[in-house]
Amino acid sequence: MNYLLDPRNSSQLCSFTITQYACAELAGLTPADLVTVLSCNLHGNNTVSDETWKLFITNVNPILGPALDRFTNMTLPWSRPLVAVLDMIGEVTLSTFSSSNYRNSSFIQRWLQTRLRPFLPYVSPHFLSCLASKGLSCASFQSAVKIFSQQFDAMSSNTDTIIWVDFIQVFLSLNQTGGCSAGMSSSDWLSMNFGPFSAFASLTDLQRLNPNFKPLDVLDRLNLRQLAQVASSPGLLSTPAQVNQLMSYVKDSELYLFFSTLSAALNSQGGQLTGQVQQAFLQQVLNRANLTDPTVPDAQVQVWISANLPPFISAITPAQVPQYFSIVLNRTCQISQQAVALLNSAYSSFSNETQKTIYSQIITTLQVPAPLRCYRTGSFYSFLLSSFMSFQYLTLPDFLSLMPPDRLPELLNSISTAELYSFLSQTSTINIQAQLCTIFTNYQRTAEYLQNQPVVSAAVGRQTLGCVWSRALSASSQDEVDQWFNVRLAQYLPLLSSQLISPTQLSGASCLAFRKFVSVMGSYNYSSVDFTMQDVYNTIQAYLSTGSTPKCYNSSDPVLSSTSWFVDYIGVFITFISLNDMATFGGAALDIFTVDPMNLQLFSQFSVPSNVTELYVQLLYGLNPAFSATLLPPRFRCSAPVTAFTALNSTQALSIVESLNHFCSAIDPTVSSALAQNMGSVTNQSIIALGNSSVGLSTGQISNTPPSVLFSSLIVLRNVVGWSQGQAMAIIRSLLSSGLYKISSSTSLLNLGTLVTGLPSTIFNTIDTSTLVKVIESQSFVTNIISAPTVVQQTIVNQIITVNTSSDAVVNTIPNSMGTLIPRNSLLTLSQSSATVLNLKQWNYEQAMLFFDTVARGVDNESTISFQVLQGFTCTRVQSFEVAKVQRLIKGCRRRGKQKVVLRESQLICMFNYIKTETVTVFTDYPADLLLYYNYSMVDPSLCQAYFSALGYADFSVFSSTLAFKKQILFNNAKDCLRISGTNINQTQLIILGNMTCLLNSTYIQNSDVYVVEMLKLCLDLTSDQSTAVQNVLLTKNTSFGAPVNWTLNTLTSLGFLPLYLSSNFWAYFTVNDKAQFLRTFVPSLKARLVSNSKIASMKSEANKVSKAKTRMIVRAKRDTACTAGDITQVQANDDSFPFGYDVTQFNACLSVQSLKDNLAAISAKAMGSDYQQIILDKLNQAYPTSISDEVLQVLGTASRAGTVTDISKWNITTIDTLSALMTSSDGDWSSDQVSAIVSKYLSVSGKSLGSLELNAIGGTNLCALDLSIINTISYSSLQTANALSLTTCSREKMQAVFSIAQKAFSDTALTKSTRATSTVSANTYQLIMSYLGGADLSYVRTLSASNLSMDLTTFTSLNPTVVNALTVTEVKNLLGTNLPSLKTYENNTVVRSWIGLQLQSALDTLQIGLTGGRATDSTTSTAAASSSSSSSSSNATVTAAATASTAKPSASGLSVHPLTRLQQLLLLAVVMGTMKLMN
Repeated sequence: MNYLLDPRNSSQLCSFTITQYACAELAGLTPADLVTVLSCNLHGNNTVSDETWKLFITNVNPILGPALDRFTNMTLPWSRPLVAVLDMIGEVTLSTFSSSNYRNSSFIQRWLQTRLRPFLPYVSPHFLSCLASKGLSCASFQSAVKIFSQQFDAMSSNTDTIIWVDFIQVFLSLNQTGGCSAGMSSSDWLSMNFGPFSAFASLTDLQRLNPNFKPLDVLDRLNLRQLAQVASSPGLLSTPAQVNQLMSYVKDSELYLFFSTLSAALNSQGGQLTGQVQQAFLQQVLNRANLTDPTVPDAQVQVWISANLPPFISAITPAQVPQYFSIVLNRTCQISQQAVALLNSAYSSFSNETQKTIYSQIITTLQVPAPLRCYRTGSFYSFLLSSFMSFQYLTLPDFLSLMPPDRLPELLNSISTAELYSFLSQTSTINIQAQLCTIFTNYQRTAEYLQNQPVVSAAVGRQTLGCVWSRALSASSQDEVDQWFNVRLAQYLPLLSSQLISPTQLSGASCLAFRKFVSVMGSYNYSSVDFTMQDVYNTIQAYLSTGSTPKCYNSSDPVLSSTSWFVDYIGVFITFISLNDMATFGGAALDIFTVDPMNLQLFSQFSVPSNVTELYVQLLYGLNPAFSATLLPPRFRCSAPVTAFTALNSTQALSIVESLNHFCSAIDPTVSSALAQNMGSVTNQSIIALGNSSVGLSTGQISNTPPSVLFSSLIVLRNVVGWSQGQAMAIIRSLLSSGLYKISSSTSLLNLGTLVTGLPSTIFNTIDTSTLVKVIESQSFVTNIISAPTVVQQTIVNQIITVNTSSDAVVNTIPNSMGTLIPRNSLLTLSQSSATVLNLKQWNYEQAMLFFDTVARGVDNESTISFQVLQGFTCTRVQSFEVAKVQRLIKGCRRRGKQKVVLRESQLICMFNYIKTETVTVFTDYPADLLLYYNYSMVDPSLCQAYFSALGYADFSVFSSTLAFKKQILFNNAKDCLRISGTNINQTQLIILGNMTCLLNSTYIQNSDVYVVEMLKLCLDLTSDQSTAVQNVLLTKNTSFGAPVNWTLNTLTSLGFLPLYLSSNFWAYFTVNDKAQFLRTFVPSLKARLVSNSKIASMKSEANKVSKAKTRMIVRAKRDTACTAGDITQVQANDDSFPFGYDVTQFNACLSVQSLKDNLAAISAKAMGSDYQQIILDKLNQAYPTSISDEVLQVLGTASRAGTVTDISKWNITTIDTLSALMTSSDGDWSSDQVSAIVSKYLSVSGKSLGSLELNAIGGTNLCALDLSIINTISYSSLQTANALSLTTCSREKMQAVFSIAQKAFSDTALTKSTRATSTVSANTYQLIMSYLGGADLSYVRTLSASNLSMDLTTFTSLNPTVVNALTVTEVKNLLGTNLPSLKTYENNTVVRSWIGLQLQSALDTLQIGLTGGRATDSTTSTAAASSSSSSSSSNATVTAAATASTAKPSASGLSVHPLTRLQQLLLLAVVMGTMKLMN
C-alpha cells in the first residue's frame, strides 16, 4: 500500500478494510492515518474477526500510542469492533510493556486515562482479566479503578459488574496484593479500590478481600442489598444504636424491600440476631412502616406479619407489644388471630412481663372495637382458649370483664363444669374472691361442680368454699344441712380458713347448720390450717353469746328442744370454756342442761377449767340437790359440794375416794372430812383408800383407832400432806405410847414422814446429836419439820449446834430454811469462807446485822447479795467501808422485780446520810423506802414525777411516830408535782402515787377517780374511815366491778384484800354460797399474810350478818336458840369458811361437847371471835371439869385467850411445847395477869425455868408482864442463846433488871470466853445487847460512846431519858458516829428535844447539823432554876405544839393523823420534869 505514503491519498484510508490493513505493510501509516482508519471501522457491526483485529493491532502497534493520544477526546458508541479493538490492544499492545510499567501510576494514567479512555465504557472481561494479570501495584491498580470510576456513568450495568468481577475482584484476590488494604480505613479502602463498583460486591466478598473491613464505618457507601447483608451478618450489629445508624441509610420507601431481603436472608441462613438488635429492627418497623394506617391493605399487613416480622418477633419488648397490636386493632379477626399466632410461635422466648403484656393486649383486642366481635356461639371458654393460645394468664377479673353484664349468665353457663375446673386451675386465676363468688352465684351447676370436680388447689378451693360457705350455713332444714356438709363440701371442708370459721362468718348461721359445724370441727384435722381448736371455740363463744340465752334452745320446738346443749353446740371444744363464757351463755339458765347424761358424758371425756367444773356442779346441785355423787363424772367429784358425799355409805365412800385421789389434785378438806366420817371405824383398808384424804379424820377418830391400825397404815399416813398439829400429835402419841413405834435412829425419824410435826420437842433431847445431823441432811425431813412448832425446830437446831459450836460449822450444817432458828451468839465468829452459805439462808434482822459486813466485804457485785443478808445493813457495820462501797450496797437493796428488802427507819436514815450529797436522777437505782427520807429539795422539778413514781413502791408505815409528819410533807410535794388540786385525783396521778394512795383520807378516796379502789387493794392495812370510803365508792360509783346487784363470787375474788375491811352492807350483795366459797380460799390467804385473828373474825362476822337470796332480795339470818344451821361435825370444822353460817347463838346450839373434843384444833383455829372463844372454852370446861391436859392446851389456839386466871389454874402446863403453843403470838394477845398465871403455872413444875426456849416462847412483851422476881431468875446463858427480846412495854425497873443480865450474857469476855477486860464494847456485843439498852446505865452508855459504834436514833431514843440527858455533846457525837446527822431529823423527838434543851447552844453548834434550842450561856446555881424553868417551858411548849399539830383536821392534808392521848402528854411532861431534877 505504497499509496499510503502519499498524503494526498489519505482520504481514501476508509476505503480499505481492516483485513486489508492487517495484511498490508503499513510502514507509511501515520498516527493520524490510524485515527482515521479506526474512526471508519469502529462503528457498526463490523464482522472482523478477533484474529484479524489482533493482526491489525500488531501491524499498527508502533504508532498505536500516538494515534490513541489523538483519539482520547472522542466519544464512541458501543460497537462490536470497538470491544474487539480494546481486547486486542490489551492482548497485543499492553503485553509489550514490562511489569515495572504497570506498577507506574503515570503509565496507567497515560494509557487508561488518555489513550484508551473512549474504549473504557465497553471493556470486556477479556481485557479486564488481561489487565489484572499484568502485575499492577496497589497504587497503579487504584489509579485504574479511579479511571474506570470516571467512566461509571457511561458504562452499562453489565460492564459495571464485569469490572468488579473480572478486574477488581481478580486483582484484590491475588495473594501478593493483600487486598491493598494496608494502612487504610475501611472507607478509604472501599473508595480507592472499588469506587462505585463496590455496589456489586457482597459483604462477604468485601470481608474476604479485606479481613479488617469494618462495614459499620462505610454504611453510607453501601447499597440496600449490602445493608441487608450487614444486618443479617451475625455479630456485626450488637446495639440498637448500630441498628438505628444502619437504618438511617434505608429510606421509608425501601423498608418493605429491605425487610423482605433481610428476613429472607435470616430465614435462609438460619442466622440469629441478638435480642437488642431484633428489638431495634422491630421498632424500626413499628415506627416507620405505617402499618396502622387503614389505607394499608390487609394483604400487605398479612405479608408483613407472615414474612417480614417473624425473625424479629421473638425479641419484642413489653413496650413494643401495644404498638404491635395497634397494627391489628381494627383489622379483621383473621389478621388479629394471625398476629397472635405469630407471637404464640415465639412464646417460649418471651419474658414473663412480655407474655403478660401480650395477654393484656389480647384482652383489648377482644373488647375493641366491639366486645366479643369474634365470638359466635358454643363454649365461651373454648373461644377464649383459641384467642389467647399460649398466653393463658386469664385472671378472674379479666375473665368477667370479657363478658358484658347482660350476657354474663348466658356465657358462664355455656361452660361445662370440667371447663370451669380447667379455667380455675390456671395459675393466678383468682385475684379477688368476690369475683369468684360472682361466678358461683350465676353458675347454675355450682352444686354439681362442687360434688364432681376435684379441688383446684388449696388456695382456690378455700376461696371457692368462701363463696358458698354462707349458703351452707344458712341451710334451714336438716336434709339441706347434711347435703352441704356431707356431700357438696366434703372435699372443701379441709380447706377451711381462720376467716371462714371466724365469729363474723358464723354469726348468721342457722342453729342446725351451726350444730353441724361444731360436729364437723370436732373431728377436724388441724395440722395444715391457719387456725386452731381455740379459734373454733372463739367462734362458738361468740355465736352462743348473741341473742337470747341459752341460744338455740326452745323447749317448745322439737328441733331445738334437746337438753344435750353442751354436746350439740360446744362438743369437744368444751376444753376451752371459761367461767365467764358460762355466764355469757346463760349462767344460771344453763342448769337445765347439767343433768343431761350426754352432757355429763362429754364433760367426763374432756378436761375443762376447774372453775367451770365448779360452776357446772353448782348449777347441777342447785337444780337437783339430791343428785348422787356416784353419778357424776370422776373429775366433777373434785368440785362437788360436801353434801354430795355426806349421804354415802362406807362402800360408796371407798369407791368415791379412790376416784378423787386419782383425778383431783387437791380434795376439799370438808369432802375429806365427809368421806372419813362415812368410813365409820377407821381400818387399815379405809386409811389406804382415803390416802391424803386421811386429813379428814377427826382427832377423835384417830384417838379411837387402835394403834396397831395406825402402825400398819404408817406407809400411807407418813405421806399425807396437810396434817394439822392436833392430828399429827394424836397419831404420834398413839404410836409412841403403845410401844409399837420407837424413835431410835435416823431411819425411824425419816419414816415418820409428814407426821414428824407431831413429835414433842423433848424427844429430840433424847436423840443422839449425830443422828440429828444425819437426819437434817434429808430435804424431805427438813421440808416436813419446818411445819412443826417453832419450839421443836429450835430444839433440833440447839442440839445440832452442840456437835460443833464453830460459827462456820453451824451455818454450814443447819439447813437454809432453818437459818432464823440459829441463836445469835452462834454467828459471831464467821469467816469469809462462809459468805456464800450465808447468802443462801433465811435470816432475821437481828441475825443478819451480825455478819452483814462479812458477806459485804467479800462481794464485788452488791446486787448478788440476798435480801436476807441485806436486811442486816447498819451504820455500825458499814462505817469502816469506803463511801463508794456503801453506796453500792445501798443500790444493791433496790427492788428486784416484785421483791424488796425489808428495811427499818434507822437503816434508811443511815443510808440517806451516805447519799444525801449525791444528785440522784435515776430514783429506781435506790430502795423505794429510802426515798421516803430523801431531801425533796434536791429533786430536779423536771424529774419530780419520776421521783414519786419510784416512791410509790415504798412502805409508808416504816415511818416512826417521830417522823410520821413527813407523810404529809411528801403528800403536799406530790400534789404540787402532779398538779393535784382539791381532793379529786385522776387515774394517772393515782398510779404515780402508788402506795402513797394508802395514806389518802376518806374525802380523797370518795372524790377521786374510781381507780383508787385498784390502788387501795395494794395497801397493807386500811383505817376504818378509809374502809368506809372504799365501800361507798364500790356501792355508789361506776367502778370496774359493776353494779352491786350484779356482784358475784368473781367480784369478791377480784377485790384482792379489800373484803377484809368491808362491812355487812357490802357483804349483803352476795349469796351465802358465794361468800362461803370465797372465804374458803380468802381466809387461808389472810393467815398466810399474817393478818390478825381479830380482823379475820370481824370480817367473818360482817359477812355472816346479811346475805343475798337467789331472788336478789336482801335477807337476814334468823336467830334461833335451837340448832337450825346443822350440827357442827368434822365436816364443818374443816371448812375454812367456818364458822360462817353460824352466828354465836347457832354456834353454841350446834356444837356438842363431844364434837368439840374430837375437832378442837380445827374449830379453835377458825372460830376466832371472843364470843366464839368463850363458848369453846365453856364447853371444854364441861368436857374437862377438873383439869385440861397439855395435849388439849397445845391445840387450844385462839380459844385459850378466853381463859381467866381461874381457868388457867386448872391447866396442866408442864412442857415447853404447851407453853410455846399457848404463847403463840398469832393466836392473840394475853393480859398481864394471864401471862403471869401461865408462866407461874409452868415454873411451878419441878425443874422448869426460864431457859432460852422459854424466853423465845414468851417473847419480850409477855416477859414484861412477869414479876421482877421471876425476871431476875433468868440466867445470862439463857438470855445469851435466846432471840432478841423487845422490852418496849417494860417498866424502867424491869428493863434495868434484864439489862444487867444481858450485860453479863453479851459482854465481850462472855462471848469470847476471854478473861481480858476491855474498855470498849465490840460491834457484836453492841448489836446483841441493843434491844436491852433501855435499861442501860450512864456508865455503860458512855462506854458505848467511846466504842465507835454509830448508834442509830431509834436505839438512842429508847435509852433511859435520864441517862441521855446526862450525856455531853461530845459523848452524843461519839455515840451516834455516822448517824449524827440524823439527830437533826429527830430533833422533835421528846428525848432528843429534852437533851437539846440541856446543852449549850455553842456546844450544839460544834456538831454543825443545825440543832437549835440549846442554852445561851453556862448557868450558875443562881441561874440553874431559870435554865430549868426555860427548859421546862420549852419542853411543855413542845408537848403543846405536838398536841396541837396532831389534832389538825385530816381533810386539809389528805392524811390520817392521830392526836396524843392525855396519858401520852402526861408521860411526856414527866420525862421533862425528871430531866430537870437530874440537872438540879
